[in-house]
Amino acid sequence: MKGRKKSRRKVKMKRLAILLIIALAIIAITVGILNLIIKFISPEKVVGNSSNGGLVISDGKAIYYNKYETGIFEVKNKKEKQITNETAYSMTLVKDTIYYLTVSDSNTIDLKSVNINGENQKKIATLSTSISKFYIQDNNVIYVTNKEKMKLAKLSLESFEETTIVESGIQDFVLSKGKVYYSDNNGCLYSININKNDVKEISKDYNIKNFQILNNWIYFYDSKENALCKIKTNGKSKQTVSTFVNNETYNVTSKKIYYYDAANKQICTCDLKGKKSIAIAKIEAQRTKLNIVNGIVYYLDNSKTDNQIYQMYRVKNNGKEINSIDY
Repeated sequence: MKGRKKSRRKVKMKRLAILLIIALAIIAITVGILNLIIKFISPEKVVGNSSNGGLVISDGKAIYYNKYETGIFEVKNKKEKQITNETAYSMTLVKDTIYYLTVSDSNTIDLKSVNINGENQKKIATLSTSISKFYIQDNNVIYVTNKEKMKLAKLSLESFEETTIVESGIQDFVLSKGKVYYSDNNGCLYSININKNDVKEISKDYNIKNFQILNNWIYFYDSKENALCKIKTNGKSKQTVSTFVNNETYNVTSKKIYYYDAANKQICTCDLKGKKSIAIAKIEAQRTKLNIVNGIVYYLDNSKTDNQIYQMYRVKNNGKEINSIDY
């Protein structure tokens, strides 16, 4: 009798173990499927627009893009509305206000702001900078100034007082998760907490000029490898991402890598593993900028008129429906 009871217990335990394994497998498969669905339906996170001139932004309801001399335009329900009448770079949206850089009639670089309804346009400050890029955090503008010395600085939007963050020959900088990452004239990469001023060396092993940050990865074009590479934000785990990318005109998102194929004068995409490259648009210009909003690629090509050198075009990220933005 005792032997039968023991054997029954063993059978029950085996059945329970098998059921537990099956349940765990079902949970793992369900979680995997849910992650894939979330990844598929989640909006595309774009990190490289600021590195491509900051020509297009969106608040989820409307799109705002730069039409050069004719200014910033809002596009909503396929209708255009003019907001400003001057060329805008590094457009940054904070709540209902667009901040941007523009070149004035006296050839100065001015930081300005305007409400998305076109009202309350004002000049905030004149900047001396060689890098047409800025970020806004905690009501401060983070930018590079070459006034007196080349340095990373912040400007309070309340007191308009400028404070030096770090003095260095800066080639590029990115604000990510409360830290500013920057590369110097030697291509060395550092980070600094703008409130603590604690400079940390990330890498001296690569000549990093321009870079973008997605999650915990720093993406940069490595001229020695002639490829897009990435390292962790702690400077470790250097990897080659894509040999398709052979110059510094690219835009990394949470779903794709967009890049300019200069040899064939075309705009292409590949996946985040650097595979499955496809061409989505041919261009005539030798240079371009790539801005992505809502699955649409906005890029520069030669103008069809004599009013300006470049004109903005747009194409779906699958290569369909190429349209010029009328000026």
